[in-house]
Amino acid sequence: MPERPISSGPATNPVDPREKLKVAYQDVRVASSYDEERDFRATDVSLHYETEIIGLREALRGVRGPILEVAIGTGRLCRRLRDVGPSDMPYVGLDVSFPMLYEAKRSLRENLVQSDSVRPVHLLRGDAFQMPFHDRQFHAVVGFRFIKHLSPPNRGLMYKEVNRLLVKDGLLIFDFYGWRRRARSQEEGHRLTPPALRKELEESGFRPIKIYGTRHLLPALLSVPFRALGLKSPVKALGLLEVKLLSPIDELLGRSRGGIVVAKKIVDGKQ
Repeated sequence: MPERPISSGPATNPVDPREKLKVAYQDVRVASSYDEERDFRATDVSLHYETEIIGLREALRGVRGPILEVAIGTGRLCRRLRDVGPSDMPYVGLDVSFPMLYEAKRSLRENLVQSDSVRPVHLLRGDAFQMPFHDRQFHAVVGFRFIKHLSPPNRGLMYKEVNRLLVKDGLLIFDFYGWRRRARSQEEGHRLTPPALRKELEESGFRPIKIYGTRHLLPALLSVPFRALGLKSPVKALGLLEVKLLSPIDELLGRSRGGIVVAKKIVDGKQ
């Protein structure tokens, strides 16, 4: 199935605080250097990236219907997830930035050429707060490096829109800022403990079912020599340690330096 053409979408409004992210990624130079600056290329060795992929694969293991990735960016997640689920399961990527979508289309085309066992990704341009899809269309919605940047009121708006798009028991999966040094420079509302995450998600019709920590200090320190030597296998093993062993401890203690939350839709949000 060929990739759908990138569609047009609404113009951004920089006056609205939630539009700042949209404006930031309209720069072609930012989009073209995005993966390189964050160690998201196939040749890079990044503990955080590998742990994210391990956590996402765990979270999406039982999904058998369409997946939507909001703010797909350069396509760095779906490049690693295109073999998840049935081969005919649609994967849709939405972004408001034409430069980002251009990079995604280019990188995903290269990824498809390298392996004929992965599905194509359908790319669309659109506003994440008013997504161009019918109600109850997706079995999972993924939103990385986007939802966590939103203020609490705008997160609430995003939860409502995602709730509209998900089927009953559909999954919302996104990363979050926890109690770590970098997050302290963010606004207070951008940092969340697992109990705070549960509270705000339950108020929006979701039930958190799993939290994967991806920012543990010990694996980060242990990974340094392997990353310096470009050894991906031991770095992946440390990522698996984070997901399987350290994440349950995070949940038990109710604290996390940052990670991935998996929430199930339990009731329709207010329309």
